Amino acid sequence: DQLSAISQMIQVIQDSLKKGETSVHFMSKTIELNLNAGIFVTMNPAGKAYGGRSKLPDNLKQLFRPVAMAISDNALIAETELYSEGFKEARLIGRKVV
Repeated sequence: DQLSAISQMIQVIQDSLKKGETSVHFMSKTIELNLNAGIFVTMNPAGKAYGGRSKLPDNLKQLFRPVAMAISDNALIAETELYSEGFKEARLIGRKVV
């Protein structure tokens, strides 16, 4: 499985970053590491629109912390910015802007 192979590669990189190493021996090559680097995994939401989604293997899932994301409320953001600029009808204008 490709995800399991990727998991092993990520684990090698993460272990080296945790140890503060400046390089890692990876797939027969020595690669320099940036100690400020981060690794992120994104997954499409479940549902019919994303039929090709596969589950993360447990060994890959253990390397990361889950983060939930939501769609932003653009009207509320516009309203807040307009109120902060002194607009008295910010709610009405905010809905029209978006």
